[in-house]
Amino acid sequence: MSIVLLAAFVFFIIGMKPHFKSFNDDYISREQTVCINGFFVLLVFMRHFEQYIEYEAFDYTYKDFSVWMNQLIVVSFLFYSGYGIMLSIMKKGDKYVNSILLRRFPRLLFHFMTAVLLYLIANICMGNELTAGKILLSFIGWDGLGNSNWYIFDTLVLYVLTFIGAKICRRRPGPTVVAVFLLTIAFVVALSFLRKRYWYSTCIVYPMGMIYAVVGSKLFASMKKHQWLYVLAVISAAYLVFAGDRTRYNIFSLEILVIGFVICMLLLTMKLKIGNPVLAFFGKYVFEIYILQRLPMIILKDVIQPKMLYFAVCFAVTIVISLVFHFLMGLVDKGFDKLEGRLKAGKIKN
Repeated sequence: MSIVLLAAFVFFIIGMKPHFKSFNDDYISREQTVCINGFFVLLVFMRHFEQYIEYEAFDYTYKDFSVWMNQLIVVSFLFYSGYGIMLSIMKKGDKYVNSILLRRFPRLLFHFMTAVLLYLIANICMGNELTAGKILLSFIGWDGLGNSNWYIFDTLVLYVLTFIGAKICRRRPGPTVVAVFLLTIAFVVALSFLRKRYWYSTCIVYPMGMIYAVVGSKLFASMKKHQWLYVLAVISAAYLVFAGDRTRYNIFSLEILVIGFVICMLLLTMKLKIGNPVLAFFGKYVFEIYILQRLPMIILKDVIQPKMLYFAVCFAVTIVISLVFHFLMGLVDKGFDKLEGRLKAGKIKN
């Protein structure tokens, strides 16, 4: 696993272009964020894979890294999601706000439920006994059938909170991000009584992404004009990571660590342009890779014994089924688009 981790960092470095004397103006462009998400989805794959194997002597370097990273491997997904959604709200207004609940939410849920159906079939084929309640709750992400579920459940709720916040505040950027931030805090507090910490420890970076969509361009312009502000930001972010990491098992310290980490990620990309096509490919299929990767891990666990062969086959199968799943869901989405278009055009009557 340590060798695989090294390979992941090699992919991260290949194609990287440093901007030591200047700034990377594309640091938060879609091209960049897709590559960064591609890197982190590889780390997610590795973290999930380690749950199906026993560590060997050469794995402990990776284990130390994995233990330190923990839930930090998903913060880029949540941060960039909040950032992109808030930008769209500011640019497209009510039309986009409505689409969060009418298009984005139901499509993510449908895709997730389709993936869960595959896990249900796998469980039935493997002879696992499942209760009706567990199955039903798994389709909304509150429970699982061996699949990853907490992240999708949180994302669905965050979409709803974004819709509520934007509607209440009439899309005004400042009030909207404050409302979503407060609603997210309330959601985190509620989950803290119901679920383990990993369910809610990183949710805070979603409204952080929305806040950055509002103020980020001004902050970046100031740092480009005054280099000392960038240096100060780096020192401050590093201190947040250090301070939060010292007592990270306290939820407040953990949130400080999460915030510091996402700020470090932003500051790093302001100076380093990531341009690896392999990472861009993985970043394009984050949802599919994330939600389907456990299928081959579960099915092949006792079938393939050499660990590296098991890893390679699981990885290859994940990529293949992710591509197929993405293609099929794309066809379904196009069907929904056509149906929606015909409804708006009045071609289908009630």
